[in-house]
Amino acid sequence: MAKVATPKRVVILRGIISLGVAAALVGVATLARAALTPVLGPLSPFMLYVPAVLLAGLIRGPFCGAVVMFAAGVVGLQLFLFPNGAAATPSVVALMIFWGVSAPVLVTANELRVQLGAAERRAMAAPS
Repeated sequence: MAKVATPKRVVILRGIISLGVAAALVGVATLARAALTPVLGPLSPFMLYVPAVLLAGLIRGPFCGAVVMFAAGVVGLQLFLFPNGAAATPSVVALMIFWGVSAPVLVTANELRVQLGAAERRAMAAPS
């Protein structure tokens, strides 16, 4: 089956939607983590961002998930570690661990998304 070229404006629109979804996911996770700050303080600054990466990968794919991963790292570092006086080196290590954990989560989410799409296409093509 030949692949049909996607018009440039559709690609741009998909990118804009992915950026919007990424911003919303990072925003919700940040607000939830901020609400937990009185209890957690500087502990676990990235814990709610991993599910946001997973959701982004499942909903919109790897581009959206990568945007969430990067943005969540920067936001989490600035809001939940540096303002609390956390030392720079441990904070950067925490960020690297977050990215190291989130990358395979994103790859797995995208693979699941691809497999679900393939299963859906097979189901639609199957004779009734």
